[in-house]
Amino acid sequence: MTEVGPGTPMGELLRRYWHPVAPAMELRERRVKPVKLLGEDLLLFRKQDGGHGLISRHCPHRRADLALGWVDGDALRCAYHGWAFDASGRCVSQPFEEAGPSGGFRDKVRTASYPTATLGGLVWAYLGPDPAPLLPDFEPFSWSHGFVEVIMTELPCNWFQCHENGVDPVHFEWLHSNGNVVRGNPDARDYVATHLDIEFLEFAYGFVNGRVVDTVNAPKGEYARTSNVADGGILCLWPYTLVSGSTIEFRVPVDERRTLNITWQYSVLPDDAPTGEQGSDTVPYWYGPYTDPATGDVIMSHTLNQDFATWAGQGAVTDRTREQLGRSDAGITMLRRRYFEAMEQVARGEDPPGTVRDPEANVRIQLPIHSKSYYTEGMPRAVFEEKLAARKRSGLFGIGGFHSVQAGRPEHLQAKYEEIAGIAE
Repeated sequence: MTEVGPGTPMGELLRRYWHPVAPAMELRERRVKPVKLLGEDLLLFRKQDGGHGLISRHCPHRRADLALGWVDGDALRCAYHGWAFDASGRCVSQPFEEAGPSGGFRDKVRTASYPTATLGGLVWAYLGPDPAPLLPDFEPFSWSHGFVEVIMTELPCNWFQCHENGVDPVHFEWLHSNGNVVRGNPDARDYVATHLDIEFLEFAYGFVNGRVVDTVNAPKGEYARTSNVADGGILCLWPYTLVSGSTIEFRVPVDERRTLNITWQYSVLPDDAPTGEQGSDTVPYWYGPYTDPATGDVIMSHTLNQDFATWAGQGAVTDRTREQLGRSDAGITMLRRRYFEAMEQVARGEDPPGTVRDPEANVRIQLPIHSKSYYTEGMPRAVFEEKLAARKRSGLFGIGGFHSVQAGRPEHLQAKYEEIAGIAE
């Protein structure tokens, strides 16, 4: 489950999907960006026409680092000797060689290249065999009643122990809700509502999480409510994505010991706020810290940072032979079983689960998200103000989607969101 390189069972499964690799706005600003995906060292660049190229990071001439080069028209030119490569990996220029009597040999030189696409403010890549499936056009990418931003954080652990979090509803009760109570007051034991049961429903693109929560005996406060899988819920999608409505979280495998967590945050707006779909090149992005720069301590103040700490705290690659799974881990055992089955599907030459190939079906694909109307239509102003006030009173202001699910949000984005939402003081 943890090996992602070419030729490994999981690596071959993952290569049948599209992967987000960088914010589109970042490529507009810097034009050249080294990326590592599924253990492969690659170089992403923005062409003059606004498209992108993704090729091997090292020049096939003398293995120089192409990240030192620059974009020349629609090609990437190596800084060492000026050889240039287009998005298909073809060598299109050999300056010194072409000036000689032989005219060069660029037609014989190629480097690895992969197709790219842009959706939801992100640049995506496909590293698998032809024909490539379609990049799924999930409906949140077209929502227009929220403020969208992209957050990038690299974590020192394997992607699968991050992804398993997506089918573990009970952790929310303890890591986030009760944990916030105790972190605010170490002597407090006013715990939130307990989980009585959990359930899961598989559908075409992944799994729906359901839960039964004891709200009768629960103290006052914010906590996860009962959600029936038939009514939708938090989603765990193929191959490594969690969808909650306010966030889409991608646990992208850098290699076997590192994960790039990409959060597509959709901060819901009041229904009377100005709306409009954000273009991919204009979706803002920022890099969120994993540890506190001042102390070196792992950050635990925000929801996603709490997740990061527990994933990486298991070690770079956790030893699952030492686990003792219980009733709360029903989703974990289900997920592992389905991934082994998916690896076998790919080995037989079949498409894995969640594959999209019908262009007519790939238009704003509907997902069973709980309370979807809040995101598609905006939150009624009175409800928005009430929830905001409750978060301020509880000390959780800034957690849960109103401002940021992750620590480190730049002040200019905070101010922009408050202005659009009509809550700027």
